[in-house]
Amino acid sequence: MHDDSELIDHITPEQVYLDAYESLDPYFRLRKPKAFEDAFLSIIEGRFDGQPCPLIPRLSLRAGEVSIWGGINGHGKSNLTGQIALLLSERGEKPCIVSLEMTPERTLARMCGQWLGHRPTQVSEGVKFLDHFQERLLIFDYVGAINLQVLYGAITIAAQQRFCKHIFIDNLMCCVAGEDDYNAQKDFVQELCKLAKMLQVHIHLVHHVRKGNNESDEIGKFSFRGTGAITDQVDNVITIQRNKAKEKRREDRTLTPVEDKQEADSIINVIKQRNGRWEGRQWLWYEPESGAYCMDGSRKTPWQSGMEVAA
Repeated sequence: MHDDSELIDHITPEQVYLDAYESLDPYFRLRKPKAFEDAFLSIIEGRFDGQPCPLIPRLSLRAGEVSIWGGINGHGKSNLTGQIALLLSERGEKPCIVSLEMTPERTLARMCGQWLGHRPTQVSEGVKFLDHFQERLLIFDYVGAINLQVLYGAITIAAQQRFCKHIFIDNLMCCVAGEDDYNAQKDFVQELCKLAKMLQVHIHLVHHVRKGNNESDEIGKFSFRGTGAITDQVDNVITIQRNKAKEKRREDRTLTPVEDKQEADSIINVIKQRNGRWEGRQWLWYEPESGAYCMDGSRKTPWQSGMEVAA
């Protein structure tokens, strides 16, 4: 007879490592180069570049990647990502929206205004919006802190059974119990990166950034709350920041109509695009009646301006 300690002594480190490898999901394995032939040749041919992001055309959205969207509270993160989801749906995609801070009906009401070009006031407007997007959007009906296994299950169902290619999660702090639990944040983002690759979807994660000495201070990669490992892990890092200096001039009535059209209301900064060829700023104008972002000072939404929403 051997006691347990003797049995443990006979388990070699090599066996522990081999058992760990065998426990991996079959998606992750040692492979020969030709196992990657399709994906490899798609890069050579330029097919891996994904599709241009609505409103930010030099940012590419690729399957298997995670983008983190950051900004100070009240600077438009949710508005922007919601509009991007709408525009993606107009291309024939079916985004899944996981809004853990706002009820589905309020999320839809905000998106309805962006689509209409004004805040909805008539029931008929709401019905028209719902009819148009009934088969184009998927909403996860859940608000508040969430069990991560439930979230991962919802993402898997959305991808595999409902054929969603874009998952929007708003926001990270609803998914991790402690604001200062950096290891939990890192583990969560790491799991999202794994899921994105396994399911071949693009996951969009909204996250808060630290406020500097004032709201005009430029947001950078190290402004994100939590550990720097978060921005290291993801594929794309995008920030949105309101042009507070312009807003102050508007309040003081020193902003001229010409300046209003020439100077953007919000600055989008793509500070990381791992597999892309461009990083930089995109200017956007805000249309307050609809809550929509526009590409120029005319403040016509993509639907109003007649621009191709697929571009």
